[in-house]
Amino acid sequence: MTVPSVDLAGFERYRELLDDPAAFREALDRPLPVCIWANPARISGEALAARLAADGIDLEPLPWLDGAFRLGPGETAPGNRFEYLTGLFHVQEEVSLLPVALLDPQPGERILDLCAAPGNKTAQIALRVGVTGCVVANDRNFGRMSVLRRALDRLGITNYATTHHDGANYPAGAGAFDRVLADVPCSCEGTSRKFPSQSDRPPPGAPGALTGLQFALLRKALQLTRVGGRVVYSTCTYAPEENELVVDRLLSALPPGSVAVRPARIEGFRSSPGLTHWRGRALAEDLHRALRAYPHHNDTGGFFVAVLDKLAPVGHDAVDVAPLELSEEPDPWLNDLAERYDLPTGVFDGHRIVRTSLRQLSIVAGGVRVAARPETKTLGMSFLHTQMAIPKPTTEAAMLFGGAARRNVVDLDRAATETFLRRRDQALPANAATGLAGGPLLVRHDGIALGVASHQRDAGLLTSLYPKGWALAADRSAF
Repeated sequence: MTVPSVDLAGFERYRELLDDPAAFREALDRPLPVCIWANPARISGEALAARLAADGIDLEPLPWLDGAFRLGPGETAPGNRFEYLTGLFHVQEEVSLLPVALLDPQPGERILDLCAAPGNKTAQIALRVGVTGCVVANDRNFGRMSVLRRALDRLGITNYATTHHDGANYPAGAGAFDRVLADVPCSCEGTSRKFPSQSDRPPPGAPGALTGLQFALLRKALQLTRVGGRVVYSTCTYAPEENELVVDRLLSALPPGSVAVRPARIEGFRSSPGLTHWRGRALAEDLHRALRAYPHHNDTGGFFVAVLDKLAPVGHDAVDVAPLELSEEPDPWLNDLAERYDLPTGVFDGHRIVRTSLRQLSIVAGGVRVAARPETKTLGMSFLHTQMAIPKPTTEAAMLFGGAARRNVVDLDRAATETFLRRRDQALPANAATGLAGGPLLVRHDGIALGVASHQRDAGLLTSLYPKGWALAADRSAF
């Protein structure tokens, strides 16, 4: 299979930047390899590879990132797999993994993802900082935040909060962050291989049309970062106007010595240096430390990354603020849940339960710290519906703790698992017909939690409560 040839007329302006223009063009005409990464909170890379290989799926480990793999050329729909639906792995384009690898989040840090939707990089950050850390995911496009939340819920992430604000005017009252990712809107030239047909591709943006916004986002990112912290600026375009020229403009506007451009190189990933000249204009020499990813070097899309270390104040800097006090709920919610499902002691350690509405509780990692401004839209993972006689865990909560449950659990074989994922009623397995209390049940396959079900005791039926928006299509298989 080959994708229709990309119209390279708009890329001719970059010919002088390419070491091999013919190879660049050939790469654009090939399908983009599918890349996945193992969710370290649920499975190791080795265990995931073994599971998929047992089902005949070819994987090639990425040489530069542990737990990440390319799938064989015949695997084009990994989002239907049982392992994807249960959050054991995530799908993300290889070059899109670069910014967080270079941001290098550390456990316990407070990090801002300034332009976060659809949430792939937010998930990477959250898993790196752990339950003692916090990631604030912001996006000005409110509609896209539901996609972000769905991804984080599926992956079992509890250490985040979301805000909906213009990133270029993000308030200093949010407090200082240890690191900020500014993966900014751009002309998206580097994404041309993602789309199977020309008609599916978004209309090309004019290189440079967004430079004002990009500059404002990068400047704000630096202002929100504490001294000693780091900012990563990234785009999925080749245009120097949106890449090196934006960073050069900012460096020129800052006090000397306040920011250093850090080398953006990753062992095992071939890249080109950033530009120090463009069309007769000299740029900061340190920009050669930035990273340019071209499709023909690693069989990927195109990307640009610059890493900036903040060494001194830059003006209008954010300062630390007192975190907003959260309305934590008393322990009985967790105690009752642990008793109902016979959960081992300590399964919720490092978390707290927060009331987020009259009918719902959320589970939030202990390291989450939010400020009064901007307003926090969502906090942690939706956890428990409390408006019923027996509170019902959400699907994402069941996936989070269901693997440890020892009571009120139903284990399904492959066929029954697919029936559950399609939201269909089915006969309760004979081996599960006794020892079940009334109310919500947890459902598993192969020890991995799928979600929540109810059972009609008299009819011997198991009713799937799997979310409609997550359901497996009738013509798809999860195995």
